[in-house]
Amino acid sequence: MTERYDKPMIDRLWVLHWPYQAGAAGLPAQSVAPLRTSGVLVDTCMRQLLFGTGPGPAINHPETSTMEKYSGVKAYRLLLEVVTGLRSTVCGETNVYGQFRRAWQESLDRLPASITQPLSPLVESLLSDARRIRQQHLQGVGGNSYGSLARRLLAPARGARVLFVGTGELARSMLPFFRATETGAWNHRPVTPPDVDHWFSTTQADSAAGWAEHIIFTTPADAEHDAGWQRRLQHGRVRSLLHLGQRRGEALRWTGVETAFDLDDILGAAEARAKITSLQLVRARSACHELASARFPVARPDDDHAPLLISARG
Repeated sequence: MTERYDKPMIDRLWVLHWPYQAGAAGLPAQSVAPLRTSGVLVDTCMRQLLFGTGPGPAINHPETSTMEKYSGVKAYRLLLEVVTGLRSTVCGETNVYGQFRRAWQESLDRLPASITQPLSPLVESLLSDARRIRQQHLQGVGGNSYGSLARRLLAPARGARVLFVGTGELARSMLPFFRATETGAWNHRPVTPPDVDHWFSTTQADSAAGWAEHIIFTTPADAEHDAGWQRRLQHGRVRSLLHLGQRRGEALRWTGVETAFDLDDILGAAEARAKITSLQLVRARSACHELASARFPVARPDDDHAPLLISARG
């Protein structure tokens, strides 16, 4: 049975949302730190999202022209759509669920109880509703994860040598999809090694390049960094390469690589798959709306799904 909350609880919930899109690159680094003290910050490759209860933080960031502000049941519905992957470019992807949980766990360690205690029942409900929506409406759509889509594009043979360049959250979420291969990883700075068959230290980039048959870059586009890898891969032994930090118009020419892919290839594969599962996605979005309304039945219903756009200057 869906647990219900009273109107004062939902009225206190707020969400500030900065989606990454053309002309808006999210908040500058110096603006993020103060916000982390006022609520739970979820920072992914698609968006920055801050949520809490009670009075929201004072926002005055001239570097960002607009943001989206949600409150009440709309705020809960947005969070639910984000956590289920319905707001992701790769629609229905599963990585964001883990990112949200980690952001919440970090906030429990970092924020005072006065902030986290009122949020705890809401977050528990949110994660429960997200699991329910995935089980009832998104079975199979979970294949729209970066790992599964990358595996389809690169199509490595069993036992093939797959190198991950970059070892952040995205890389670690993709590794389980390559269990049938021999995996390696390299990072530009020292980090705790992920669970791979071969770990190359920061000084072993050349060795990593010589070892790999397939390469996945989970790093942002960086002219100097990518040029260095261009030179290393001129030996001509790499069968396929995927750079998740590059778009088609920015893609480098990878001499010596048989087939090169970029983020647009991943998004294209996701779009083709989404057409097959479009009815599931429609039902999942409808379920987000219904579950949010069921949690807060005394909240005033609304049919306006559009966010409130407010100036970040005041």
